[in-house]
Amino acid sequence: MIPLDAFLPQGEAIAALKRQIRENRLTHALLISGEAGVGKWTLARTAAAALLCEGDPTGPRPCGACRACEQMENLSHPDLIVMQKGEPLAPTETKTVIPVTDVEEMIRRLSLRGFQNDRHCVIIRHAEDMNEAAQNKLLKTLEEPPEGTFFLLTCVHTERLLPTIVSRCRPLKLHAWPAESVAGVLRDHGFAGEKAAEAVRESGGSFGRALRMMEDEDYWTFRAEAIRDFLGCERRSDIFSIAARWKDRKGETDALFSVLESVFSRMMRTSLGIAGAGEKIPDCPEKWQRFAARAGAEDYVKVLDALSLARKRTMSSVPFQAAAEQLILSLMEAVDR
Repeated sequence: MIPLDAFLPQGEAIAALKRQIRENRLTHALLISGEAGVGKWTLARTAAAALLCEGDPTGPRPCGACRACEQMENLSHPDLIVMQKGEPLAPTETKTVIPVTDVEEMIRRLSLRGFQNDRHCVIIRHAEDMNEAAQNKLLKTLEEPPEGTFFLLTCVHTERLLPTIVSRCRPLKLHAWPAESVAGVLRDHGFAGEKAAEAVRESGGSFGRALRMMEDEDYWTFRAEAIRDFLGCERRSDIFSIAARWKDRKGETDALFSVLESVFSRMMRTSLGIAGAGEKIPDCPEKWQRFAARAGAEDYVKVLDALSLARKRTMSSVPFQAAAEQLILSLMEAVDR
């Protein structure tokens, strides 16, 4: 069990969370946000374990040794409810969102007495995956939660949550971890060498992203392909053939955008003169290396706006091929300025 102290480098918000749990004055709803892989899910589980811990109340929480902590290791505590896309609480054909039926089932379970505790903990992983009906259904319970109930929501894209959901939660944002911390996690998992060093640079301070890079043998091939197609296009006449190659790969859009975002994050660090960020980015075309050396804030706004628009379009009814065409064109215009 990872202790809350492991998150203390994230700042005063974690120290405050630790105090509030120990003093029994934690707010009923916490919204843990941040980039993918920075530890939101791990923190939510640790906080839930601390709230349900049956160990010495004067000692550290979670204690890691009591029955409740042992159950939390494999998420089998009877007073814990975990909601996430693809693992419905109630029978449903929907696997692409957290449906309203899951929220209804969660509310039903909260109406029952705790099995071994006077508390319930609800973790909603990737809360932005709730559809609008589910979010609206959750609102009433967030406004008037059953006594002893704590909600721990994790989220990458808070803009996809209803403002009323966000306003009813205490925000806690996790930030990118220092490179040495990410490197330490990779070493703990047996990864070292130049590829590990490159994963640290590419991860943008995300433990999860760095580990996925090292554990997925196909990642670097996919990354090189994404950079070649979306950043290496030289002629406008090639845009259509490139987008056509990607039109049936909608399931890889998140991975594609993550690659491009990590590349632009490294470019920005180079532009800002951050130590260790100036190394050439592998597979990145020379014109983009030059862009990183000269670009200003306005240039990055243009690039990141193009990526954000492409994400939004792929989440709506716009065909992925059309979104890819517009993205490549926007990136070509940005680098050729």
